[in-house]
Amino acid sequence: MYRLLNVNDGHEYAALVHDAYQADGELGIDFAAVTLPEEKLIRGLILNPTYGLFIEGRLVSAITLRMPWVKEPGPYGVPHLGWVSTRPEEKHKGYARKLFFLLEEQVLKEELRTPAVTLGTAAEHPWLVKMYESWGFETVETKTLPGNSHQTVYMKKSYL
Repeated sequence: MYRLLNVNDGHEYAALVHDAYQADGELGIDFAAVTLPEEKLIRGLILNPTYGLFIEGRLVSAITLRMPWVKEPGPYGVPHLGWVSTRPEEKHKGYARKLFFLLEEQVLKEELRTPAVTLGTAAEHPWLVKMYESWGFETVETKTLPGNSHQTVYMKKSYL
């Protein structure tokens, strides 16, 4: 089952994101989610639609949609995936992929009717770019953002 998360899910969601991104911190990739305070993650649930996949009542994966009209939108004027997260002990079970494809069909295409969706990831990450390519994303550009030590790969999946 998947559903839109709300502030009541905040503590469990924040723990999921922090746990999921710790391995990236250990790789030397400075994604903001590694150190983002819990209260900012919970506030993000109010500002950005965030969906969670639940297995046996437990939140195992989550994806945030940053919409074009929010204060910090994605770079291309379409919904932008953020903080794609899966519990470390649940990795390699396809939960993030399953959640993405549910969101793609039921939210992005059916409800929002968006022409595309984007995301950003680290070029230095050993497997994320290939994973997103397997989901149908293509690289649009790579650049170093202010304050980041890694290169950000922006990727896009078009529906037109």
